[in-house]
Amino acid sequence: MAFKDLHKLKKIPEIQKENIECDYLVVGKDFFAIETYLNLKKNFPEKNIRLLSETDVNKSDLMPKGPSWVRGSKNIDYVKSLLQDLPSSYSENKSLFYKDMTFKSFGGRSKSEVLKYDEEFFTAPRLQFNYVDVLPELTNVTSNLEAINLEAYKVRIKSINREGQSFLIECLNGTEFKAGNLIYGKSPYSYLNIYKDKNHLPDQLIEFCESTKSHMGLYLKYVFKAPISDVTDTMLIPLSYTHEWGHFVGEFENQNGAQSIEFLHFIDENHATEEDISKTIRLLKRSLEKIFENFLKNLCEEFILLEDEIGCLKIDDSKFLSLINSEHESIQRLKFIGVNSPFIFSPSETSIFEDSPQVISPFVRALHTRLTH
Repeated sequence: MAFKDLHKLKKIPEIQKENIECDYLVVGKDFFAIETYLNLKKNFPEKNIRLLSETDVNKSDLMPKGPSWVRGSKNIDYVKSLLQDLPSSYSENKSLFYKDMTFKSFGGRSKSEVLKYDEEFFTAPRLQFNYVDVLPELTNVTSNLEAINLEAYKVRIKSINREGQSFLIECLNGTEFKAGNLIYGKSPYSYLNIYKDKNHLPDQLIEFCESTKSHMGLYLKYVFKAPISDVTDTMLIPLSYTHEWGHFVGEFENQNGAQSIEFLHFIDENHATEEDISKTIRLLKRSLEKIFENFLKNLCEEFILLEDEIGCLKIDDSKFLSLINSEHESIQRLKFIGVNSPFIFSPSETSIFEDSPQVISPFVRALHTRLTH
Protein backbone atom coordinates (compact mmCIF):
# COMPACT_ATOMS: atom_id res chain seq x y z
CA MET A 1 0.00 0.00 0.00
CA ALA A 2 1.42 3.38 -0.96
CA PHE A 3 1.93 5.95 1.78
CA LYS A 4 -0.75 8.20 0.32
CA ASP A 5 -3.24 5.36 0.80
CA LEU A 6 -2.81 5.55 4.57
CA HIS A 7 -5.17 8.52 4.56
CA LYS A 8 -7.94 6.37 3.11
CA LEU A 9 -8.10 4.47 6.40
CA LYS A 10 -9.36 7.62 8.11
CA LYS A 11 -12.38 8.05 5.83
CA ILE A 12 -15.79 7.38 7.35
CA PRO A 13 -18.24 5.44 5.17
CA GLU A 14 -21.73 6.88 4.79
CA ILE A 15 -23.93 4.47 6.72
CA GLN A 16 -27.46 5.28 7.84
CA LYS A 17 -27.89 6.10 11.51
CA GLU A 18 -29.41 3.31 13.61
CA ASN A 19 -30.30 2.48 17.20
CA ILE A 20 -29.19 -1.08 17.86
CA GLU A 21 -29.80 -3.12 20.99
CA CYS A 22 -27.79 -6.30 21.48
CA ASP A 23 -26.82 -8.78 24.17
CA TYR A 24 -23.13 -8.78 23.22
CA LEU A 25 -21.14 -6.25 21.23
CA VAL A 26 -17.65 -7.28 20.12
CA VAL A 27 -15.36 -4.38 19.19
CA GLY A 28 -12.24 -5.14 17.13
CA LYS A 29 -10.95 -6.74 13.95
CA ASP A 30 -8.04 -9.02 14.84
CA PHE A 31 -8.26 -12.81 15.08
CA PHE A 32 -9.12 -12.76 18.79
CA ALA A 33 -12.04 -10.37 18.33
CA ILE A 34 -13.40 -12.21 15.29
CA GLU A 35 -13.07 -15.63 16.92
CA THR A 36 -14.84 -14.35 20.04
CA TYR A 37 -17.68 -13.01 17.89
CA LEU A 38 -18.06 -16.33 16.03
CA ASN A 39 -17.92 -18.37 19.25
CA LEU A 40 -20.58 -16.20 20.91
CA LYS A 41 -22.86 -16.69 17.90
CA LYS A 42 -22.28 -20.44 18.02
CA ASN A 43 -22.72 -20.85 21.78
CA PHE A 44 -25.61 -18.42 22.23
CA PRO A 45 -27.74 -18.67 19.07
CA GLU A 46 -30.70 -17.19 20.91
CA LYS A 47 -28.77 -14.00 21.73
CA ASN A 48 -28.27 -10.92 19.58
CA ILE A 49 -24.52 -10.75 18.93
CA ARG A 50 -23.03 -7.86 16.96
CA LEU A 51 -19.54 -7.08 15.65
CA LEU A 52 -18.25 -3.51 15.42
CA SER A 53 -15.06 -3.72 13.36
CA GLU A 54 -15.03 0.00 12.38
CA THR A 55 -13.45 -0.86 8.99
CA ASP A 56 -13.29 -3.90 6.70
CA VAL A 57 -11.51 -6.91 8.21
CA ASN A 58 -8.62 -8.04 5.99
CA LYS A 59 -6.45 -11.12 6.29
CA SER A 60 -3.53 -8.89 7.30
CA ASP A 61 -5.54 -7.60 10.29
CA LEU A 62 -5.85 -11.00 11.94
CA MET A 63 -2.32 -11.70 13.17
CA PRO A 64 0.42 -9.46 14.61
CA LYS A 65 2.56 -7.77 11.98
CA GLY A 66 6.30 -7.22 11.87
CA PRO A 67 8.93 -9.21 13.78
CA SER A 68 7.98 -11.96 16.24
CA TRP A 69 6.62 -10.80 19.60
CA VAL A 70 7.22 -14.20 21.25
CA ARG A 71 10.60 -13.63 22.93
CA GLY A 72 12.24 -14.34 26.25
CA SER A 73 11.93 -17.43 28.40
CA LYS A 74 8.47 -16.72 29.83
CA ASN A 75 6.81 -16.10 26.48
CA ILE A 76 8.63 -18.94 24.72
CA ASP A 77 7.74 -21.44 27.46
CA TYR A 78 4.10 -20.35 27.37
CA VAL A 79 3.73 -20.87 23.62
CA LYS A 80 5.74 -24.11 23.71
CA SER A 81 3.29 -25.45 26.27
CA LEU A 82 0.55 -24.99 23.68
CA LEU A 83 2.64 -26.79 21.06
CA GLN A 84 3.49 -29.82 23.17
CA ASP A 85 1.08 -32.12 21.32
CA LEU A 86 1.89 -30.71 17.89
CA PRO A 87 4.82 -31.28 15.52
CA SER A 88 7.81 -29.13 16.37
CA SER A 89 7.55 -25.94 14.37
CA TYR A 90 9.77 -23.60 16.29
CA SER A 91 13.39 -22.61 16.64
CA GLU A 92 15.06 -20.13 18.92
CA ASN A 93 17.12 -17.55 17.04
CA LYS A 94 19.42 -14.78 18.21
CA SER A 95 19.22 -11.12 17.12
CA LEU A 96 21.73 -9.08 15.13
CA PHE A 97 22.49 -5.38 14.74
CA TYR A 98 24.06 -3.71 11.74
CA LYS A 99 27.24 -1.71 12.26
CA ASP A 100 30.51 -1.14 10.36
CA MET A 101 29.13 -2.68 7.17
CA THR A 102 28.24 -6.01 8.77
CA PHE A 103 25.78 -7.72 11.11
CA LYS A 104 26.98 -8.35 14.68
CA SER A 105 25.52 -10.31 17.56
CA PHE A 106 24.24 -8.66 20.71
CA GLY A 107 26.34 -9.46 23.76
CA GLY A 108 29.67 -9.33 21.93
CA ARG A 109 32.45 -6.77 22.10
CA SER A 110 30.78 -4.42 19.62
CA LYS A 111 27.97 -2.21 20.85
CA SER A 112 24.88 -1.32 18.90
CA GLU A 113 23.54 2.18 18.44
CA VAL A 114 21.33 3.35 21.31
CA LEU A 115 18.20 1.19 21.65
CA LYS A 116 15.05 3.28 22.03
CA TYR A 117 11.41 2.69 22.89
CA ASP A 118 10.82 -1.09 23.21
CA GLU A 119 13.68 -2.14 20.92
CA GLU A 120 15.56 -3.95 23.69
CA PHE A 121 12.78 -6.54 23.79
CA PHE A 122 13.67 -7.62 20.25
CA THR A 123 17.25 -8.47 21.21
CA ALA A 124 16.03 -11.54 23.13
CA PRO A 125 15.83 -14.94 21.36
CA ARG A 126 12.55 -15.38 19.53
CA LEU A 127 10.28 -18.32 18.90
CA GLN A 128 9.47 -19.14 15.29
CA PHE A 129 6.22 -21.01 14.74
CA ASN A 130 3.27 -21.30 12.43
CA TYR A 131 0.31 -19.34 13.82
CA VAL A 132 -2.07 -22.07 12.65
CA ASP A 133 -0.29 -24.55 14.96
CA VAL A 134 -1.29 -22.43 17.96
CA LEU A 135 -4.55 -21.11 16.53
CA PRO A 136 -6.04 -23.81 14.26
CA GLU A 137 -9.27 -21.78 14.02
CA LEU A 138 -7.32 -19.15 12.05
CA THR A 139 -7.92 -21.11 8.84
CA ASN A 140 -11.69 -21.03 9.33
CA VAL A 141 -11.73 -17.32 10.21
CA THR A 142 -9.63 -16.44 7.18
CA SER A 143 -11.84 -18.40 4.79
CA ASN A 144 -14.99 -16.70 6.11
CA LEU A 145 -13.89 -13.07 5.98
CA GLU A 146 -16.36 -12.19 3.23
CA ALA A 147 -19.33 -13.31 5.32
CA ILE A 148 -17.88 -11.70 8.45
CA ASN A 149 -17.52 -8.36 6.69
CA LEU A 150 -21.14 -8.52 5.56
CA GLU A 151 -22.23 -8.89 9.19
CA ALA A 152 -19.80 -6.36 10.71
CA TYR A 153 -20.76 -2.77 11.44
CA LYS A 154 -18.04 -0.59 9.93
CA VAL A 155 -18.19 2.88 11.47
CA ARG A 156 -15.74 4.33 13.98
CA ILE A 157 -16.65 4.81 17.63
CA LYS A 158 -17.18 8.31 19.01
CA SER A 159 -17.80 7.55 22.68
CA ILE A 160 -18.60 4.85 25.24
CA ASN A 161 -20.74 5.29 28.34
CA ARG A 162 -22.73 3.23 30.83
CA GLU A 163 -26.46 3.27 31.48
CA GLY A 164 -27.20 0.98 34.37
CA GLN A 165 -25.84 -2.44 33.45
CA SER A 166 -25.70 -1.63 29.74
CA PHE A 167 -23.05 0.01 27.58
CA LEU A 168 -23.92 2.87 25.25
CA ILE A 169 -21.58 3.04 22.25
CA GLU A 170 -22.05 6.05 19.97
CA CYS A 171 -20.55 5.95 16.48
CA LEU A 172 -19.40 8.88 14.41
CA ASN A 173 -22.40 8.64 12.10
CA GLY A 174 -24.82 8.93 15.05
CA THR A 175 -25.63 5.23 15.37
CA GLU A 176 -25.90 4.09 18.97
CA PHE A 177 -25.43 0.57 20.28
CA LYS A 178 -26.98 -0.43 23.60
CA ALA A 179 -25.16 -3.59 24.66
CA GLY A 180 -25.66 -5.77 27.69
CA ASN A 181 -22.06 -6.99 27.46
CA LEU A 182 -19.06 -5.34 25.84
CA ILE A 183 -16.12 -7.39 24.52
CA TYR A 184 -13.45 -4.81 23.75
CA GLY A 185 -10.70 -6.01 21.39
CA LYS A 186 -8.84 -2.73 20.99
CA SER A 187 -6.35 -1.21 23.42
CA PRO A 188 -7.72 -0.45 26.90
CA TYR A 189 -6.02 2.95 26.47
CA SER A 190 -8.36 3.70 23.57
CA TYR A 191 -11.30 2.60 25.75
CA LEU A 192 -10.28 5.17 28.34
CA ASN A 193 -9.80 7.89 25.73
CA ILE A 194 -13.29 7.56 24.30
CA TYR A 195 -15.09 6.84 27.58
CA LYS A 196 -17.46 9.75 28.09
CA ASP A 197 -17.71 10.12 31.87
CA LYS A 198 -14.20 9.33 33.11
CA ASN A 199 -15.07 10.71 36.55
CA HIS A 200 -17.24 7.63 37.06
CA LEU A 201 -14.32 5.27 36.49
CA PRO A 202 -12.27 4.01 39.47
CA ASP A 203 -8.62 5.04 39.74
CA GLN A 204 -7.45 1.43 39.30
CA LEU A 205 -9.16 1.11 35.91
CA ILE A 206 -7.84 4.48 34.74
CA GLU A 207 -4.30 3.56 35.82
CA PHE A 208 -4.51 0.16 34.15
CA CYS A 209 -5.77 1.63 30.89
CA GLU A 210 -3.12 4.35 30.95
CA SER A 211 -0.42 1.72 31.39
CA THR A 212 -1.42 0.16 28.04
CA LYS A 213 -0.52 3.29 26.08
CA SER A 214 1.99 2.40 23.37
CA HIS A 215 4.04 4.09 20.70
CA MET A 216 2.83 4.34 17.14
CA GLY A 217 4.10 1.59 14.85
CA LEU A 218 5.31 1.96 11.28
CA TYR A 219 5.15 -1.41 9.51
CA LEU A 220 6.94 -1.98 6.21
CA LYS A 221 6.92 -5.15 4.17
CA TYR A 222 9.03 -5.80 1.06
CA VAL A 223 8.37 -8.80 -1.18
CA PHE A 224 11.09 -10.15 -3.51
CA LYS A 225 10.74 -12.41 -6.53
CA ALA A 226 13.90 -14.25 -5.42
CA PRO A 227 15.79 -14.38 -2.11
CA ILE A 228 18.22 -11.53 -1.44
CA SER A 229 19.73 -12.82 1.81
CA ASP A 230 20.28 -15.97 3.87
CA VAL A 231 19.98 -14.11 7.21
CA THR A 232 17.49 -15.93 9.45
CA ASP A 233 17.89 -13.85 12.61
CA THR A 234 16.06 -10.75 13.75
CA MET A 235 17.87 -7.66 12.43
CA LEU A 236 18.08 -4.21 13.99
CA ILE A 237 19.15 -1.62 11.42
CA PRO A 238 19.76 1.92 12.75
CA LEU A 239 18.18 4.93 11.09
CA SER A 240 21.31 6.94 11.76
CA TYR A 241 24.85 6.47 13.06
CA THR A 242 25.06 10.10 14.22
CA HIS A 243 21.63 10.59 15.82
CA GLU A 244 19.68 8.52 18.34
CA TRP A 245 16.74 7.82 16.07
CA GLY A 246 16.18 4.18 16.89
CA HIS A 247 16.15 1.15 14.62
CA PHE A 248 14.16 -0.77 12.05
CA VAL A 249 13.47 -4.23 13.50
CA GLY A 250 12.98 -6.83 10.77
CA GLU A 251 12.87 -10.50 9.85
CA PHE A 252 13.03 -12.37 6.56
CA GLU A 253 10.54 -15.07 5.58
CA ASN A 254 11.02 -17.59 2.77
CA GLN A 255 8.07 -19.17 1.00
CA ASN A 256 7.70 -21.00 -2.31
CA GLY A 257 11.04 -19.80 -3.64
CA ALA A 258 10.28 -16.15 -2.93
CA GLN A 259 11.28 -14.04 0.05
CA SER A 260 9.84 -11.16 2.04
CA ILE A 261 10.97 -9.03 4.94
CA GLU A 262 8.82 -7.20 7.49
CA PHE A 263 10.02 -4.28 9.58
CA LEU A 264 8.67 -2.45 12.60
CA HIS A 265 9.81 1.03 13.57
CA PHE A 266 8.52 2.76 16.69
CA ILE A 267 7.21 6.26 16.01
CA ASP A 268 6.91 9.10 18.49
CA GLU A 269 3.48 10.70 18.03
CA ASN A 270 5.22 14.09 17.99
CA HIS A 271 7.15 13.03 14.88
CA ALA A 272 4.41 11.40 12.85
CA THR A 273 3.84 13.91 10.08
CA GLU A 274 3.71 12.71 6.48
CA GLU A 275 7.08 14.37 5.92
CA ASP A 276 8.62 12.58 8.93
CA ILE A 277 7.25 9.20 7.88
CA SER A 278 8.36 9.63 4.27
CA LYS A 279 11.87 10.50 5.43
CA THR A 280 11.96 7.43 7.67
CA ILE A 281 10.93 5.15 4.82
CA ARG A 282 13.56 6.64 2.51
CA LEU A 283 16.25 6.02 5.16
CA LEU A 284 15.29 2.36 5.41
CA LYS A 285 15.27 1.77 1.67
CA ARG A 286 18.62 3.52 1.33
CA SER A 287 20.09 1.26 4.01
CA LEU A 288 18.64 -1.89 2.44
CA GLU A 289 20.09 -0.97 -0.93
CA LYS A 290 23.54 -0.74 0.66
CA ILE A 291 23.24 -3.90 2.76
CA PHE A 292 21.63 -6.20 0.17
CA GLU A 293 22.97 -5.74 -3.34
CA ASN A 294 19.93 -7.36 -4.99
CA PHE A 295 17.35 -5.38 -3.01
CA LEU A 296 16.14 -3.20 -5.90
CA LYS A 297 16.73 -5.85 -8.55
CA ASN A 298 14.42 -8.40 -6.88
CA LEU A 299 11.90 -6.05 -5.22
CA CYS A 300 8.41 -6.61 -6.64
CA GLU A 301 5.99 -5.31 -3.95
CA GLU A 302 6.02 -3.07 -0.90
CA PHE A 303 3.40 -2.43 1.76
CA ILE A 304 3.27 0.34 4.34
CA LEU A 305 0.99 0.74 7.34
CA LEU A 306 1.01 3.24 10.19
CA GLU A 307 -0.77 2.07 13.36
CA ASP A 308 -1.82 4.52 16.06
CA GLU A 309 -1.35 1.89 18.76
CA ILE A 310 0.54 -1.39 18.86
CA GLY A 311 1.41 -4.00 21.49
CA CYS A 312 2.50 -2.60 24.84
CA LEU A 313 5.17 -4.27 26.98
CA LYS A 314 4.77 -2.42 30.28
CA ILE A 315 1.24 -3.03 31.50
CA ASP A 316 0.34 -2.88 35.19
CA ASP A 317 -1.92 -5.91 35.55
CA SER A 318 -2.12 -5.54 39.34
CA LYS A 319 -4.53 -2.60 38.97
CA PHE A 320 -6.96 -4.67 36.93
CA LEU A 321 -6.63 -7.65 39.27
CA SER A 322 -7.65 -5.46 42.22
CA LEU A 323 -10.84 -4.51 40.35
CA ILE A 324 -11.67 -8.15 39.68
CA ASN A 325 -11.11 -9.08 43.30
CA SER A 326 -13.40 -6.27 44.43
CA GLU A 327 -15.98 -7.10 41.73
CA HIS A 328 -16.16 -3.41 40.90
CA GLU A 329 -19.17 -2.40 38.81
CA SER A 330 -16.95 -0.67 36.23
CA ILE A 331 -15.78 -4.01 34.81
CA GLN A 332 -18.98 -5.98 35.22
CA ARG A 333 -20.08 -7.13 31.76
CA LEU A 334 -16.85 -5.68 30.30
CA LYS A 335 -14.04 -7.83 28.94
CA PHE A 336 -10.78 -6.74 27.34
CA ILE A 337 -9.33 -9.17 24.80
CA GLY A 338 -6.41 -9.07 22.38
CA VAL A 339 -2.78 -7.99 22.45
CA ASN A 340 -3.02 -5.44 25.30
CA SER A 341 -5.54 -7.30 27.42
CA PRO A 342 -4.87 -7.89 31.13
CA PHE A 343 -2.86 -10.96 32.10
CA ILE A 344 -4.78 -12.33 35.06
CA PHE A 345 -2.17 -14.12 37.13
CA SER A 346 -2.36 -16.21 40.29
CA PRO A 347 -1.00 -14.84 43.59
CA SER A 348 2.11 -17.02 43.18
CA GLU A 349 3.02 -15.42 39.85
CA THR A 350 4.96 -12.24 39.34
CA SER A 351 2.96 -9.56 37.55
CA ILE A 352 5.68 -7.11 36.51
CA PHE A 353 9.01 -8.15 34.99
CA GLU A 354 11.86 -5.64 35.15
CA ASP A 355 14.14 -7.68 32.86
CA SER A 356 13.04 -6.99 29.29
CA PRO A 357 13.21 -10.62 28.07
CA GLN A 358 10.82 -11.58 30.89
CA VAL A 359 8.09 -9.10 29.92
CA ILE A 360 4.79 -10.68 28.93
CA SER A 361 4.49 -10.08 25.20
CA PRO A 362 1.31 -8.71 23.56
CA PHE A 363 0.69 -11.92 21.63
CA VAL A 364 0.98 -14.05 24.77
CA ARG A 365 -1.48 -11.70 26.51
CA ALA A 366 -3.95 -12.33 23.70
CA LEU A 367 -3.43 -16.11 23.90
CA HIS A 368 -3.82 -16.08 27.67
CA THR A 369 -7.06 -14.10 27.55
CA ARG A 370 -8.44 -16.40 24.87
CA LEU A 371 -7.70 -19.53 26.89
CA THR A 372 -9.05 -18.16 30.18
CA HIS A 373 -12.29 -16.45 29.17
